[in-house]
Amino acid sequence: MSAARPLGSFMASTDEVFISYSHDSADHVTRVLDLSNRLRREGVNCVLDQYETSPPEGWPRWMDRNIRSAQFVLMVCTEPYFKRVMGEETEGKGLGVRWEGTLIYQHLYNAGTINQRFIPVLFEPSDIQFIPTPLQGASHYRLDTAAGYEDLYGRLTDQPRATRPELGKRRPLDRKEVKTNPIMYLSSPIDVELWNRAQWSATFFAHQPGRPPCLGFAYRDRDAGRRIFEDWHQRYGSNDEYEEIRISIIEGPIKGEANGYTVHVTVDYEAAIRRFRDAGYSFDDDLFMSISRMNRMVPPPDSKNLSMFKTLFREFKTYYLVPGLVSADGKSLEPFLDLGIHKSKVLFRHSSEIEEHDVDAVVLDTGSVKRPRHEW
Repeated sequence: MSAARPLGSFMASTDEVFISYSHDSADHVTRVLDLSNRLRREGVNCVLDQYETSPPEGWPRWMDRNIRSAQFVLMVCTEPYFKRVMGEETEGKGLGVRWEGTLIYQHLYNAGTINQRFIPVLFEPSDIQFIPTPLQGASHYRLDTAAGYEDLYGRLTDQPRATRPELGKRRPLDRKEVKTNPIMYLSSPIDVELWNRAQWSATFFAHQPGRPPCLGFAYRDRDAGRRIFEDWHQRYGSNDEYEEIRISIIEGPIKGEANGYTVHVTVDYEAAIRRFRDAGYSFDDDLFMSISRMNRMVPPPDSKNLSMFKTLFREFKTYYLVPGLVSADGKSLEPFLDLGIHKSKVLFRHSSEIEEHDVDAVVLDTGSVKRPRHEW
């Protein structure tokens, strides 16, 4: 008698690739069909509902069977798909995707959250925000670029871009104390010339139901604003692991300022030093200097934006720091969600608690500065 197989030990029984998507529009359905056809022409055995007329076992069992047996499941992420998988769609709509989403959740649960089969794919870069929560930590692929499609094709066909070389023999190094001047490595997240060109003009908040909130910096210059966050992605990654970008929001009265709050951005020295120590550098009695930027917001008295952000941050314990473009008249905003940086630390402070040598003390001397005032 054979032993029962644990739920988490399930292995695909075919080389098929099942495509899970929502019927958002006729154009979207055609786009998914074109993707499947292209993959099949290039040797990937795609399974798609559009190739079927009416499966004998019925659509629910057909979906269950193909998701269970597929080697990979491509999840085409869009806003309607996200709502249906996450159970947020209007009652009675998108039942097929709801069913598929339930099956996918169950397979991930059975596998102990170890995901080797479910792959998020995007036709639009802005759809990154609609990757279902259990898959947000997985590799995703953008199909609007040739490189993104090639990376996906390499994943599906087990052809990685780089071949791992054979492990060589370790060479000995001279043993010596690690000592360097960290000033060479530790610098502010603020590129003065770039920030001057970008013109940080407003702070905004945004959120999607069931997801961490967004704290945004709105710039006047699109290219410079995006470049600031592209540089941060290169330096800190999409997840500011060490929380080197220090964000503080200071409420309370400031001499010469109208009632509101100030958002202050600088480097967290201790976090930066910790990262460089982890990299092997040593620190003695070194003196560090940094540059910071701040934005003073004067919202209307009935504004709930900041309080809502605080509530959501307390709930999720994380947020996304994102850039955006504010129009010349200050009446509209375009967020760039594709450049979001995941963070888990923001400081909420009151001006009365800030003393002379505090990092945030610079915000107390801004009353004479004239600047545009907007809030979203």
